[in-house]
Amino acid sequence: MILEEGFRINDYRVSDFIKEGLFNSTYRVVDDHGKSYFMKFFEDDRVPEKLINQGEILEIALSRRVSHKNVISYVSDGTISIEGKNYHYLITEFFHGVLLSELLNEGKIFPYQEARGMMCGILNGLRYLHSLHLNHNDITPRNILLEEAGRDQYIPKIIDLGHLYPAISGTPPFPVIDLNPSYCSPESLTGIFENGGDIFSAAAVFYSMLTGKEPWPCEASKDDSYSNKRRKVRNARKEPLDLATLSNNGVPDNIVELISMALKLDPARRIHLESFFKAILVDTVIPTQEQETKETVDSLEGENGQDQQTKITAVKVQIQKKKGGGFDDVAGMDKLKAELTNRVIWILRDREKAAKYRLTPPNGMILYGPPGCGKTFFAEKFAEESQLNFVLVNGSDLGSVYIHGTQGKIANLFKEAERKAPTILCFDEFDSFVPSRSSMAAEHRPEEINEFLGQLNNCAKRGIFVIATTNRLDLIDPAILRRGRIDLKYEIPAPDEDTLMRIFALHLKDRPVANDIDCDVLAKLTANYASSDIAFIVNEAAMMAALADVPISQAHLINSIKANKSSLVSSGQARKKIGF
Repeated sequence: MILEEGFRINDYRVSDFIKEGLFNSTYRVVDDHGKSYFMKFFEDDRVPEKLINQGEILEIALSRRVSHKNVISYVSDGTISIEGKNYHYLITEFFHGVLLSELLNEGKIFPYQEARGMMCGILNGLRYLHSLHLNHNDITPRNILLEEAGRDQYIPKIIDLGHLYPAISGTPPFPVIDLNPSYCSPESLTGIFENGGDIFSAAAVFYSMLTGKEPWPCEASKDDSYSNKRRKVRNARKEPLDLATLSNNGVPDNIVELISMALKLDPARRIHLESFFKAILVDTVIPTQEQETKETVDSLEGENGQDQQTKITAVKVQIQKKKGGGFDDVAGMDKLKAELTNRVIWILRDREKAAKYRLTPPNGMILYGPPGCGKTFFAEKFAEESQLNFVLVNGSDLGSVYIHGTQGKIANLFKEAERKAPTILCFDEFDSFVPSRSSMAAEHRPEEINEFLGQLNNCAKRGIFVIATTNRLDLIDPAILRRGRIDLKYEIPAPDEDTLMRIFALHLKDRPVANDIDCDVLAKLTANYASSDIAFIVNEAAMMAALADVPISQAHLINSIKANKSSLVSSGQARKKIGF
């Protein structure tokens, strides 16, 4: 249904029609004060059932959580009945600007510094979405709106949250036929939508800004079906990525290499978002972030020392003791905390007694379970409880711009950990380090996996305890998980009701709270929520209370819960139709 100009939707009046989607249409609307907004208007009987969860359209429910300067942000939503049919609408902020796709279609090629500044904004928006455990899944030039901020100056805004969703592997709930395969990662084309897909897509957009063309141009026409476009893109990617055009257009060598790392077809070899962002940011003048940048980024070293032509930036790995409350900061999981205290921690701390009884601590443990349930947080609190040296390692921390350079970095990391023993090495998203050698992800990195196998062998005798975290235990090479390498396996599931009560109490501690707080009720309302969801809910409730300058009340928390659905939305949950 296309709404006519002047049509009234509750507090808003339709001003302009913008575009029509598969089951919604987009408009510019104005309120009674003349202020403009974007509105997505959903026809309920056309919305696929799989895009509805507990009576709500997923895009609307997830959009409520979004508020950031580089992402189109939620304002309000509602329902309306027209001639007996029900409709939902989503109101988001409005800004004047131009789509990046329009400029590219006009043949614009952005100067490096201009593109670089805009890319910082795009990646900053993605960092925010990923911090909410949400992936955009459709980063393309048509979904980057450049808000005018002066002559030839723009603030990039990520728009169209129609494919916003937590990480998923399998058939996605959202339609894919409206995606542009040229900007989709290889794993997205097979139904795996995770953080790495957004990184690939953002790098593809960066490439297009700097060259005026897609990374792997193919002969796809606008009339081709999605499956035909996908096939042509896959065929085009069999050829090497054209990096020469980047260099010829004045892009520095280190940024050319950075783009190459972000456009790796193998997601396990792709640079992580945080390192991608900081590498681009490092020479960009942003005063409020300049000091942080200098403290958190450093140049990679080559196998024969620094190479100024090929170095890029990466996060510096530091081994040191962590300070904090240890297991006292962990709500619930009492059985696991007790087992690790009695089975591991005292042996690591009292090496003299362990030697007397000829006790050897385990080589390491792996924590697995759904995202957002506190695996990395638990590992950090384990380190605080044990009071040992600790380092958290992400995949990008060991990345190298040199062929097989990562192999040497792995060896050096374990060598440094042994020198500062006893040391805890925590590898976050461990499946990206050691994918199964029978998978395509391991095709180009057998030396790195073999290096891990060798270093993990009886590393406890060298004073090293390894903690690995993963959302996908099934993707890890089985040889890594055998006894003598990773000895212990513990699942960190979604918190149960008792744990949810403790998490609420923990996050409300030392905040001004009203007398009506009932954590038992809050826990029941947040069944199947991740621990990270609770932290966000409490913080948002605290923000509402702070703005009103009153204690945090039960009503604040319940309103926050209603506005923030679980990030552990399962496609297997029962779906309810709306509008019937």
